[in-house]
Amino acid sequence: MKKFTFILLLVFSTIISFAQQGQNFSLEQVIKTPPNPPRLVNDYANILTGDQRQALEAKLIRFNDSTSNQILVVVVPRLDGMDVADAAIEIGRAWGVGGKKNNNGVVLLISAEDRKLNISPGYGLEKSLPDLTCQQIIQNVIVPNFKGNDYYRGIDEGTDAIIQATQGEYTAPANYNKGGRSFGIGKIIFIVIIIIIFLSVSSGGGGGGGSFMSRRGAVPFILGSLLGNAGRGGGFGGGGGFGGGGGGGGGFGGFGGGSFGGGGSSGSW
Repeated sequence: MKKFTFILLLVFSTIISFAQQGQNFSLEQVIKTPPNPPRLVNDYANILTGDQRQALEAKLIRFNDSTSNQILVVVVPRLDGMDVADAAIEIGRAWGVGGKKNNNGVVLLISAEDRKLNISPGYGLEKSLPDLTCQQIIQNVIVPNFKGNDYYRGIDEGTDAIIQATQGEYTAPANYNKGGRSFGIGKIIFIVIIIIIFLSVSSGGGGGGGSFMSRRGAVPFILGSLLGNAGRGGGFGGGGGFGGGGGGGGGFGGFGGGSFGGGGSSGSW
């Protein structure tokens, strides 16, 4: 009888847990009420199918089990006037995402109706996930998929990119910005100086005309090389070692009391 009662309670709690995913929770309720049992994928706006949630959950559990890093995905219907970055930090702190010792949690918060999102790393992952890297993952990986209404792919590839960043395999270009290529003022000044030097040498050098690519010819060569190098950037390549659906091991063991300091980045689509 006791065994039957235990099984019945377990089934009932599981049903309640999945039912909560589709409820119209306010943001305040989400912050104050962590899921029980704990989950890493929490879709309160119901933008994912059950199979998609399970596939993401299995991947993030495998990552947690092998590294102790925790990536929490929370999708809310709306922000109720709260800033998306503040909301992500509040969830991270209230739920205790990441370990208490290492503060190695990440919150990916998505507001379906506001069409806004945020990546907030805990203190322990701010070095692996600086603001610039979070911004690049949002703009280059997640937002393009969200604009095409492919929310699952955006979250799946976005969490892959976060995983790679924590492993040192995802590096934002040093001169990356929202507009794409960045060409700093310092490099422009440097190019101008080089051009002036070469023009001065070529005009006052007298004989020996054909040396060093005829001097004048070297100017466009160097200019082209510098411009070409300036346009190159790093980015997101290859898949992480935790991708794919599949079953995976046991369930998620729970959050550990991590802290958040306000790093990360936000975006919209």
